[in-house]
Amino acid sequence: MTPIRRLLETVHLTFAGLWLGSLVMTGVAAAVIFPITRELNPQLPDFTEFTGPHWRIAAGTVAAKIFLISDAIQLGCIIICGLTLGAVVITAEGWQRPIATSIRLIALFCAVGLLTYSFAFLGPRMNTNMVNYWDAARAGKNDAAQSYQLAFDKDHPTATKVMIGSFLCALLVTSSGALSVAGAAVPNSTATKAPPSKLQQPELSRRRHGA
Repeated sequence: MTPIRRLLETVHLTFAGLWLGSLVMTGVAAAVIFPITRELNPQLPDFTEFTGPHWRIAAGTVAAKIFLISDAIQLGCIIICGLTLGAVVITAEGWQRPIATSIRLIALFCAVGLLTYSFAFLGPRMNTNMVNYWDAARAGKNDAAQSYQLAFDKDHPTATKVMIGSFLCALLVTSSGALSVAGAAVPNSTATKAPPSKLQQPELSRRRHGA
């Protein structure tokens, strides 16, 4: 493996691992925040006229910040992973393991598609419903708040599927990248064979074999 490719692969796998780790921690954080906040059952001073559960607003406010940070990390990591992988696959050396390289490209393209859908369509719609839900609850408009909450909850299963899909893409990018690098690091077996000996066979050995 050339030094340039080694550098590219190191950067690529580092940010792929960061991307994967951010998705895992975001899912773990959401799974912890909502149940704990529900058990605490907080009452928010700014929402005194809201008759619905305050814990959803409290937990959602914290989770929204975490998801925002996660989206920023995903975007940065996908850009860097795409640039480094692009620089690798334009060379013949990047296709030493064609199956692993193909998986890397397909997984990255799928991740870009999921992130584009989330940023352009799903995310803005859910964010609008969430903010409207909070504003209506703060103003004591309970019916309107419930309507926006139901609209937000309707998109939640889709958001979960998008996050799981992004996790699988990040996992494939990381694992196939590691496999590709491991294959490139294996020396060529033909190059390690010892050259045939040019030494003459000993006289005694030739007599024994009838030479």
